[in-house]
Amino acid sequence: SEKNCLRSGIFFKGGELPVRQVPVYIAWLVNAFENSSQYSEYYLDLRTGDVKFFCPMDFPEHSDRIKRLDQSEDFMKLPKLDKELVREIKREFIDLTDDPGIKELLQKALAADISFRKALMGLEDESVRLKWYQYQNKRYGDYLKEWFRERGIELVEKPPVNALEVNKGC
Repeated sequence: SEKNCLRSGIFFKGGELPVRQVPVYIAWLVNAFENSSQYSEYYLDLRTGDVKFFCPMDFPEHSDRIKRLDQSEDFMKLPKLDKELVREIKREFIDLTDDPGIKELLQKALAADISFRKALMGLEDESVRLKWYQYQNKRYGDYLKEWFRERGIELVEKPPVNALEVNKGC
């Protein structure tokens, strides 16, 4: 029924796959995505929007939990950050850069497989590094939203939390 669909967060849009809305902090998902590795797994709790971290290499007991989560309809494993996606986003940022000196610096960094963070650290003007981080995070967020959308999940940004209000109860 419509009431059950609303309660579960699952909606149907124009004959497409059912869409399950999940409230998340996109920044938390981006952080997990950036830190993904072959040795660890991140899962999104589709009920709460929380991100869970598991590392079976360091914590063998995590292996059983991962097996259970893989069978659960309430958790979804986050994708791993793909090196080709990283290169694509770097190329886009270079194309958007107007300053010829910065463009050349970034092209050399890309060709030598040096992180943009390292390449930009030497600049006195931190604004370029800040623009890079903002662009990279936005693109990672866009990628994750699309990746989840293809699997019937709509990520809905949670309203920001006022840490001072949350800590009043401590």
